[in-house]
Amino acid sequence: MGTYIFYTDEGYTIAPNDEELDSLQVLGIEDGNSREEALANLYKNNEWIKENGFRELWIFFFRHPAMLQFLKCFPLFGYV
Repeated sequence: MGTYIFYTDEGYTIAPNDEELDSLQVLGIEDGNSREEALANLYKNNEWIKENGFRELWIFFFRHPAMLQFLKCFPLFGYV
């Protein structure tokens, strides 16, 4: 069993100053015994992905889901 993060470069993000930016967007995080199982879980739990026309997904695999604890949100300013 592993944890998979699914993301895409389709679409754009609205920045806090209302500017449209090209960026990567996380579509979901799912567990599975394989990427196919995790992808099936992603679509099952997030019907909006297909409904909104996302076609290209990238996958990042965490062999040890405990590693997710190291992903934290830090303010950009003050750490640069």
